[in-house]
Amino acid sequence: MTSTHPRRNAQVDFETGRITSLVGELVSVKPVPAGQAVSYGGEYVTDCDTVLGLVGMGYADGIPRSATGASVMIGCDVFTICGRVAMDQVVVDLGPESAVPAGSQVEFWGERMPVATLAEKAGVPEVALTSYVGPRVEAEIVARIETSEDMEALGTRFASELRAGDAVVLKGELGAGKTTFTRGLGAALGARGTVQSPTFVIARTHQTDSAPLLHVDAYRLGEEGLIGDLDLDLAGSITVAEWGAPLTHAMPHWFDVSIERASGASADPLDDEADDPRTVRIRAGGSLPVQRLLRLTDGGNS
Repeated sequence: MTSTHPRRNAQVDFETGRITSLVGELVSVKPVPAGQAVSYGGEYVTDCDTVLGLVGMGYADGIPRSATGASVMIGCDVFTICGRVAMDQVVVDLGPESAVPAGSQVEFWGERMPVATLAEKAGVPEVALTSYVGPRVEAEIVARIETSEDMEALGTRFASELRAGDAVVLKGELGAGKTTFTRGLGAALGARGTVQSPTFVIARTHQTDSAPLLHVDAYRLGEEGLIGDLDLDLAGSITVAEWGAPLTHAMPHWFDVSIERASGASADPLDDEADDPRTVRIRAGGSLPVQRLLRLTDGGNS
């Protein structure tokens, strides 16, 4: 059975804008006999009974057309791309004794499969692979944040990419740094008044040098009906929503920002200003184009 929406994921380093991993999904597996021609043109023919796997990624997603014969990692094993690389799929030979199931993750490069391996086999520069994210690939930017000043600086970076109708949905436990991030964003926008957690008022609007900044604490908005009662001007404002998942049904697109505090941090877990490491993961939500997401990185701004 073939998945109609195969997973296609890329991880992007915030500091460099480079793609550090590219993974896809094995959408189907099929036993085939010896002498079976594979993929377009039938240039690859199986030399024995084997099992072939179809991966739902191709040259439109960043796999070079010249990658035939390159290695990929599935589970703990290495397999070979066979046949032509098509626009939205590649075929891998899983071997005659394969028990690899459909749905398995396929690593083209990442922690265990160096990008240099694919680049060398495909005859392309590494930078050609680490600079491009196809429009169908779900990209995730990963930023390592060491201090509260770094968290404010991340908010400042966001401000340069935002305009009326944009939204940032912040997720993270108490003390993760959501309000610190928003303070940096608000300062960069020229927000009037003190940017602080709007927990007790639920939503607070700050006038800025551009569009109004709408700062929302959606923690208590568990029901969508309550959101409508607030009559928020999402279309005319730049919205930053802490605990903002309940708002996403009302927005066409948003920057999805998850803040993870270091496990075992010694500082007060409720202290938003504590200088212990955070990992911030940033994704495109709704219809947000991946290229807008990538402009947040140093690589995208250079």
